[in-house]
Amino acid sequence: MVTRKTVATNTILLLCCVICLLIHVFPTNNTIINGILFGGFYKPFILAGEFWRLFTVGFVHIEFWHLAMNMMALYSLGRMFETVLGTKKYLIILFTSIIGGSLFIMASPQNTFVVGLSGGLYGLMAAYVTLIIRSGGWRIPPVRAGLINMILINALLNFLPEISVYGHLGGFVTGFLVYGMMTSKKEEKSRKIHYRFALGALFVAVLFMGYQNRQIPLSQRYLRIDIDVLQVEKNGFLSSYADTLANRLDNVYGLDFKLGSYLK
Repeated sequence: MVTRKTVATNTILLLCCVICLLIHVFPTNNTIINGILFGGFYKPFILAGEFWRLFTVGFVHIEFWHLAMNMMALYSLGRMFETVLGTKKYLIILFTSIIGGSLFIMASPQNTFVVGLSGGLYGLMAAYVTLIIRSGGWRIPPVRAGLINMILINALLNFLPEISVYGHLGGFVTGFLVYGMMTSKKEEKSRKIHYRFALGALFVAVLFMGYQNRQIPLSQRYLRIDIDVLQVEKNGFLSSYADTLANRLDNVYGLDFKLGSYLK
């Protein structure tokens, strides 16, 4: 019975594991390039029109320890929320939090390559914190202690190297607002409106900041990686698309030369 109720969580778990394995067996033998090819967040390619990466980043993992940590968190939070809220509401929180985390990363001035479901998981964590506070569960000492420990551990994780603080923050804030909006009672119409306004204002703000920081600094242009990714696409079934994407990247960088001229 529980398995049928959590089919979305189980499917996402399986999908993330399969993609991680494919990244490690793909013929290029370069996990960074493979991570980009399989949908990881890579700012220049998003600026070149691959907006779907804002979403697909959540299903891409490279390191097995990273996959294991995220899948354990998804197994715990995902199965609970899918059972309590239903699949539709649960996926709305998870997916919008992934996108929200990605938009926060886009708003930063750095050129970054990011993978992982952390943005979505932080959104679920924000929903869990809200649920515990609303239900009064925080008054129970063991529940309160567990909640504090979870918050502290996840806060400290952001001080580790190669951790996307922007992605975590964006996912958490988005999850908090989306959960609050969809679980407000009918008699709390004004509260729901406030959540909607805050969510809309947030997305407008990060989109504006992303537009302001759309330029890729010279020191953060990884053209060798770009060419290698484009070459794999050109050698495969995406030859025409690789040429088109190369032209778009020329415009993103404002290059005097053509990336496409380096493709064989």
